[in-house]
Amino acid sequence: MVHPTPTAQPLDDYLREVVQTLRAAVTQGLRHVEDDPRAAGQRISDCEEILAEIMAGNVQEWIAVSSP
Repeated sequence: MVHPTPTAQPLDDYLREVVQTLRAAVTQGLRHVEDDPRAAGQRISDCEEILAEIMAGNVQEWIAVSSP
């Protein structure tokens, strides 16, 4: 049996929030791409920034930020 580590739940919570934020940014960007390409471009930049943060892999920072 595999037991969760102490950081598993806070990390799961943080990454769940990240995925929800990415999804919202993409949805808003796609909704406005025809009406306002500049706004859509900003949403794409937001997504790139979020993904760069995740790829940096600073898990201890994420856990510290998401802890109450």
